[in-house]
Amino acid sequence: MPDIFSPIQVKNTNFANRIVMAPMVRFGFPCNEGVMGEKLLQDYLGRADKGIGLMISQALSVSPERPIPGGAGAYAEKHISNLNRIAEACHTSGTKFIAQLSLAGFSFYDVHAEDVNKLSKNDLVTIRNEYIHAAENCMKAGLDGVELHGAHTFFLNEMASSYANNRQDEYGGNLTERLFLAREIIEGIRGIAGESFLISYRMGWGEDLDTDVKTAQELERAGVDLLHVSTGIPQDRKLRLVEGFEHHDAVYTACYIKKHVSIPIIAVNAIRTLDRGNALIEQNCCDFAAYGKPFLADSSFVLHSKGNSGFKPCFECPVCQWFTDSTKCPSQVKIRTHANPLN
Repeated sequence: MPDIFSPIQVKNTNFANRIVMAPMVRFGFPCNEGVMGEKLLQDYLGRADKGIGLMISQALSVSPERPIPGGAGAYAEKHISNLNRIAEACHTSGTKFIAQLSLAGFSFYDVHAEDVNKLSKNDLVTIRNEYIHAAENCMKAGLDGVELHGAHTFFLNEMASSYANNRQDEYGGNLTERLFLAREIIEGIRGIAGESFLISYRMGWGEDLDTDVKTAQELERAGVDLLHVSTGIPQDRKLRLVEGFEHHDAVYTACYIKKHVSIPIIAVNAIRTLDRGNALIEQNCCDFAAYGKPFLADSSFVLHSKGNSGFKPCFECPVCQWFTDSTKCPSQVKIRTHANPLN
C-alpha cells in the first residue's frame, strides 16, 4: 500500500514522494518585467533541498500584453535563466519542478476584469499560442513540465464554465466545446515538448460532481498527465460529504474524481499535516497531497514532519501575513527567534 513517502512514476518522471508544494504567489517579493527578483528567486532555491516531491511555481504570466502586476512570467527568453536555476537546484536534490501558467486580467467575480465572451477568435488564437510559447520556454529551462491554471475563477476556468462562457463560436457551447481552447493548448504543448514533458491541469470545480467528472474525463482525453483539483466557479459550493470525511469540499471533489479517471490526482486545500495527507493516499483517495500555507510557514515542513507527521507549522491566522508582509508571519517569527535566541 503506497503512503505519502512512497515514490510514484508519471510517464517517464519519477517522483521521490507524493508531497506537493502548491503554487502560491509571494506578495511583496517583487519582479521586474516578469523576471524574478533576487528575493523571490532565493525563496525558491531555498526550498529545493527540503524533501518536496513536486514543487509547482506560483502562477507565471504567459502574455506580455497581460502581465501579472508585480509578478513573474514565462513569456520571454529573459525569464528562462532563473527558471533554469530553480530546476537545476531541485533536480540536484531529487525534487521535480513544474511551472504554473496563467493569463492575468480575468476573474469571474471581478467586475473590473476582462470578459472572455468579448474576446475575438483571433484573440483566443493569440492566447493559445502564448500558452504554448510559455511552455516551450519552461521546457528550454529544463523544467519537468507545466501546469495550466484552470481554477479559482481565472481565465481557463471561465472558458470551461457554463456560468462564464456564453460564446457562440467553437470556443463556447457544451462542455466539450468550452474546453476546446484548453485542448488546443494541450495539443500544442505536446507537439513542441513531446510525451515526456508533463502537462498538469489545475482544474476548478463546476456546478456539481457530475460536471466535475465529465470535465476531468475530457481533460484526460485531451492529454493531461496530472489533475490538480481545486475550487472554481461557482466560488462557493457546499457538498453533502460522506460521514467522517474531515477535509474541505475541494479535497472531496478530488477524491470523487479519482474514481472516474486513470491519471494521477493531486488533492489540495487545508490538508494541513502530512498524516492527514497520508491517510488520503493510503485510502486511495488521491495520488499526491498538496500543501500551501504549511510551506509558507516553514520551508522545512517536510523535514520537520518526518519525526512528527502531525506537525502543523501554520498558525492559521484570520488574515495571512503572507498577503502583506511575510516577515510578520508568526511561524516565521518563531523560526527566526529560535535561530537567533538573543534577538
